[in-house]
Amino acid sequence: MKRGWNRLSGEDQAVVVARYKDGVTSTALAADFGVAKSTILRILRDARIVVRRQSMTPDQVSDAARLYESGLSLSQVAKRLNVNQETMRVAISATGVTLRPPTGRQGQARPSA
Repeated sequence: MKRGWNRLSGEDQAVVVARYKDGVTSTALAADFGVAKSTILRILRDARIVVRRQSMTPDQVSDAARLYESGLSLSQVAKRLNVNQETMRVAISATGVTLRPPTGRQGQARPSA
């Protein structure tokens, strides 16, 4: 069974690159073209465009901190907010939220190199 992925023509890909260079975010481009963000990132990387880091908005940081403090894991919060886990971890840590030890490592010694 074939997946119904949206494919962008060469012309659309050129528009993606041009708009990204003009400052449009990869998330906005994905929404505009009806494709996954990973598709946009692949197009940009194939065009040898350096992808900008997208920081979280203050509202996203606030939501992330609230969800994390409610007991969700970093990965669960990142997935729910559709943001990069490391970006989110740094952002909520900067707000003063105390991060819990990573799941599965509590009480375990780190392996020696």
